[in-house]
Amino acid sequence: MGYAGFAPIGYIQRTHGINGELMVSFSSSVEFNPKKLESVFLDIEGIPVPFFIAQIQYQDPEKAIVKFDDVDTIEQAQELSGTTILIPSESTHSSGEIYLDDLIGYRVISTDKSEVGVIVDYTEYSMNAIFEVATPEGKQILIPATDELIVEVDTLGKLVEMEIPEGLLGLDL
Repeated sequence: MGYAGFAPIGYIQRTHGINGELMVSFSSSVEFNPKKLESVFLDIEGIPVPFFIAQIQYQDPEKAIVKFDDVDTIEQAQELSGTTILIPSESTHSSGEIYLDDLIGYRVISTDKSEVGVIVDYTEYSMNAIFEVATPEGKQILIPATDELIVEVDTLGKLVEMEIPEGLLGLDL
């Protein structure tokens, strides 16, 4: 099941103890920083609902006992058993995945293999990620840094192949 903007990192196996603690099983395929895990989202009837983590005790990398804020009874905990645990996708990184700001310095070519320029900066404006690209003619152009437009990333050749929206290269900034 895909969730826009969320990655499933595991699920709640069962209750643990009588004070609302839960036994959680984490997926090994999604990497995330457990130390930065302050809150997660639980899939409650298809809706990601935020829960703050009061306490987390890892028993091994894929199992933990979790205590959520405001889940203080075994009855409340039972209602959460079996739910999928989600975190915002930007908090995860699958092995070998590249962060967009790692692409600064990469050359950009369009899908027709023509040279667009070099990524000189990466910024995020209210949910929109933007590459600033210096063209061979010395112009600066802004290209949306979205998965839809990034066709391929060659880390060895430091090259990003992008689908450049029609008309974008003709814009003078």
